Amino acid sequence: MLAAIAVLAGFAILPAGDKEDVLILCGGSMRAVLEDVLERYAELSDDKVIATYGGSGELCAQIEKTGKGDIYICHDPFMAWAAERGMIDTWATVGYLDVVIIAPKANPKGISGLKDLARPGLRLGVGDRNYSTSGVITTNILEKLDYREDILRNVRMETKGHQQRCNDVSTGLLDASIVWRPVARLFAEKLESIPIPNEYVDSITSATYGKSDLRNVKVTIGITSGARDKETARNFYEFATDQCGELFAQHGFRIPEK
Repeated sequence: MLAAIAVLAGFAILPAGDKEDVLILCGGSMRAVLEDVLERYAELSDDKVIATYGGSGELCAQIEKTGKGDIYICHDPFMAWAAERGMIDTWATVGYLDVVIIAPKANPKGISGLKDLARPGLRLGVGDRNYSTSGVITTNILEKLDYREDILRNVRMETKGHQQRCNDVSTGLLDASIVWRPVARLFAEKLESIPIPNEYVDSITSATYGKSDLRNVKVTIGITSGARDKETARNFYEFATDQCGELFAQHGFRIPEK
């Protein structure tokens, strides 16, 4: 029997006595690739896998507060922080996230780089610069630009949700936004992606979660210390970290060199 895969809107509450399910807590930016990983895993295993999605930081806080969850999938800086506090047994890097500028298909404003985001009247969306990793990266980029204030005057929306900003650009509510590349790829039929050169980004230190290399924002998969069935959790972990590299590449993640 193929694995049953459930996608829950909130934090999963498992049936009493069910000790074999693998409960995956996955950051929202990795949702699309995880769905493909789960589909492939179902062809090879009859393990029952349950996935729930949310912000990487929000899920990290849930693990710390409740101890629930078998597999944690997130982006920097949360995995290393959780591991240092004994919440993670083992973890591995499966890819890297890069930010891109997005514009509507056919790029009516002719946006080709960061300088164009300073044009008067442009409507720009960015990640929350206090509570999201992409927002911190945006702040880091802007600090290097002598036209920083011109760009900031154009910010019309500041949110944690990448898909929301993609929707707003594709429907014309925004002219451009800065989002993760894998999320932009989900809207490839409606959006253009403009690369941001990596030299604009530096490593910085976060007071809450420690130092992060913002040029190489890691996407990581870990087995939690509270995993109820270590063997079943490890089966999925080894599959996802060893056999799914091309899936992450197809979804726009930069793959680690072997």
